Amino acid sequence: MSALVRHQDLPAALVPDRAVQAIAADANLPVCATCGTQYSDKPKGICPCCEDDRQWYPVTGQEWTTLGELASTRTHSLQVDTEDERIAFIECSPPFAINQTPILLNTHAGHYVWDCHAPFTPGLAGYLSSLQPALQAIAISHPHFFSTSLVWARALGVPLYICETDKEWYQRHGDIQATDDVRFWTGRETLGPGVTVVQCGGHFPGSSILHWDRGAEPGDGPKTGLILVADTMMVRLDRRGFTFMWSYPNMIPLRPADAVNVVAAIDDLEYGAASSTWPNRMIRRDAKLFAHRSIERYLDATGWELEGGQLGGKLQPKARA
Repeated sequence: MSALVRHQDLPAALVPDRAVQAIAADANLPVCATCGTQYSDKPKGICPCCEDDRQWYPVTGQEWTTLGELASTRTHSLQVDTEDERIAFIECSPPFAINQTPILLNTHAGHYVWDCHAPFTPGLAGYLSSLQPALQAIAISHPHFFSTSLVWARALGVPLYICETDKEWYQRHGDIQATDDVRFWTGRETLGPGVTVVQCGGHFPGSSILHWDRGAEPGDGPKTGLILVADTMMVRLDRRGFTFMWSYPNMIPLRPADAVNVVAAIDDLEYGAASSTWPNRMIRRDAKLFAHRSIERYLDATGWELEGGQLGGKLQPKARA
């Protein structure tokens, strides 16, 4: 089986003064070592994001670090999609916290970053600032990946999109200044030509996916639509379907009605490929078919079914023989 991604060292690039200043300004703010969330001030006791049942905190107790410490002890590289080199996963070494890999999309109208992780280095800031066509926006799927996103947006000088429904979880909300371009949205939001974020709910009320209409892109490359699903619906290990969880670390499944709503929210979109926020959680073909089959499988396992077997059908208890 051919590799899904190939390693690429992060190209060196000039680091803009804006990025240096943004990283230095927030270098000493507390960052949770378990989930990677950055706070304005260190909370008393346990990180609120980790105390919530959708996350976890270690039995050894709460630990904190800072962006400055992470920037001095981590390096970045790219894991480039071998089928579509316009897609790259930004990998951190050594791994940190949840260890999600932000995804970089290269569209004809500009680059986009989907999700962030806490480590943000001058080298990464320089590379992202040097992209052509230029970086256009950052969008975050859900609160567990808010991390140091305000620093990313300030350093890179681009809009930051966060679903307003989950604004209460944005721990840097009180630090947003008039010069920051933080855009709270609900429902659907167009980031640029062919790039849309969709609120699906489920894992969090504002949990979202990003849809890229690759069919509208000029030139070569796969043309089927792509969805980046993060934790909104997780690509299974066999890469032939999805699962739906309210809490991944605590293995609490999503309510059946909420799982149905996740798939229904994007059912009008054309997509054949999908990826979670890790390099090997990718579906190359038939992702929409797998999404429908996954809902059927999920409902069957939890004792429910859709009237008429369709997404628009009424959810009802499954008759057992």
